[in-house]
Amino acid sequence: MKLIMLLAALAGVVIVGIFDPETEARIFLTSMTILAWTFTIMYVTRSPWRATQGGRALLYTSAAIALLGTQLISVWWFGDYRFRAEVRDLVVVLLILTLLYRILVLFRIQQSARRVSESDSTKEV
Repeated sequence: MKLIMLLAALAGVVIVGIFDPETEARIFLTSMTILAWTFTIMYVTRSPWRATQGGRALLYTSAAIALLGTQLISVWWFGDYRFRAEVRDLVVVLLILTLLYRILVLFRIQQSARRVSESDSTKEV
């Protein structure tokens, strides 16, 4: 796994060194989108993501990132389309909502863990 991460980082450096900024952006955003969709599909098909709020939050966020990437690169690869700005706004709002949901889930989990920890420490005294 470390080797794959190292090779990916080196590829990023090479891309920055070779290509102009617009081509770099296309390569990086396309790669991000492919990886986000890959994670989303693998997570949906191979993991019990419905079992916990954290699992659902992770899926929703990765799907929203994949949708945002798809929307961003669609213009580069397929040209402009009608209602592009509205679609982009909708996708960004979805991402904002998924990030808010993640924060609320994290807060709930942390509060629950804190209560358990406090009740355990009062039992010991």
